[in-house]
Amino acid sequence: MSGKAQNMAGLASMLAATAVTKKVLDKVWRLGSGGKTPPNDPADPDVELREAVVWSVLSGIAVSMVRLAMARRMAAKERHDNRVAELVTGKRPRGDKAAKTLAP
Repeated sequence: MSGKAQNMAGLASMLAATAVTKKVLDKVWRLGSGGKTPPNDPADPDVELREAVVWSVLSGIAVSMVRLAMARRMAAKERHDNRVAELVTGKRPRGDKAAKTLAP
C-alpha cells in the first residue's frame, strides 16, 4: 500500500474506532447512571459539574487509549510488511522511515 493510501486507511480506521468507542462509552454511561444521557454539552445548566468532569475524563481516556492501540497496531503492521518486503526482495524499502522501522 502506498504512503498516501496507507495514511487514508489509517485515518479512516482511527475515525471508525473512535466512533465505536464513543458509542460503547455512551451505553456504559447509560447503564451506570440509570439511563441518563451523557453530558455532551458541559455548558448546559442542567448538567452537574461532577457529571461533566467524570464524562470528560472517561471519554478522554477511552478515546486516547483506543487511538494509541490503533497507532501501535498500524506501526507494527508496517514494520512487519517492511521486513517481509526485505526478505522477498533482498532490499530495504525506500525512504528513511521504512529503513528506521527495520532497525533492530
